[in-house]
Amino acid sequence: MAFKIGSLLFILIFGSFLLARVYAVGPLVWLKRAALRGRALEGADRRELVARVQQLLPQANDGNVIFSLHRENSSSGGSKVTVISTTYYYNVFVVDGDFLWVLPMAYNKRQRSYQLGTPVRFSASDVRQVRLTGTHGKTLTFHFLLELDGRKLELAMALTPYCFRLSKYYPFTLLQEEACEKARQTAERMAFIACNLSASELEKGRLKDECGNYALYAVCASVFGLMCTPTESLIPVLACFAISLILFGVMLSKKQVPKVSAVLVILAAVGSYLMMRP
Repeated sequence: MAFKIGSLLFILIFGSFLLARVYAVGPLVWLKRAALRGRALEGADRRELVARVQQLLPQANDGNVIFSLHRENSSSGGSKVTVISTTYYYNVFVVDGDFLWVLPMAYNKRQRSYQLGTPVRFSASDVRQVRLTGTHGKTLTFHFLLELDGRKLELAMALTPYCFRLSKYYPFTLLQEEACEKARQTAERMAFIACNLSASELEKGRLKDECGNYALYAVCASVFGLMCTPTESLIPVLACFAISLILFGVMLSKKQVPKVSAVLVILAAVGSYLMMRP
């Protein structure tokens, strides 16, 4: 019995750690966010960043400078071992009327130092495609496909009103609500002028992407339920599949119908049932 309980705890702890590591969610993340909010209100990181940007762009100020950290997760490996890696893209954006300036940023995580690159300006005339991803209140990311000087460039502008040092890969703890709102409005105007995409159309694309994440979480929860089945304890198994159903309910409330994920969850439930049969 003790072995079964230990196995169950290991599965749940490992699964929670994996989700927190890859998707930056979980109670430890929430606690750290709350603990660092006081430092963000002090504004030391924000003032230093704005001052350094002003050396390159005099029109920069606290109301139009945005620090953007965009994370991309990728997986590699075979059927037995899968390696999940994360790539971090650092940029600083400055809103300048109907234009946006982007300053590439090189961050040294060991020394906690950074360097700003040469500013590049772009407008709606340079935009070829725009899409929106992310979550309101946390991070909204505008993905631009630009054409500058005859070459195409993919650029992500992550608008995070409250940035905090979640790990060594996060350089700042700062608040930037006003600047993020300005950047959002400018990006939406660019999307409408360049691609005839209204704010509501961008939002539809964002919802589809957000519900794709919910579908992934639902499948992960069902897999945990399947892994818990050998413990012969019904409560954690039912809890995992209940989480999947709740996530599907959230998707349906946003008018997104689960398809492939629903099939995978059903297969996991059937497998769990067959394993529990005497």
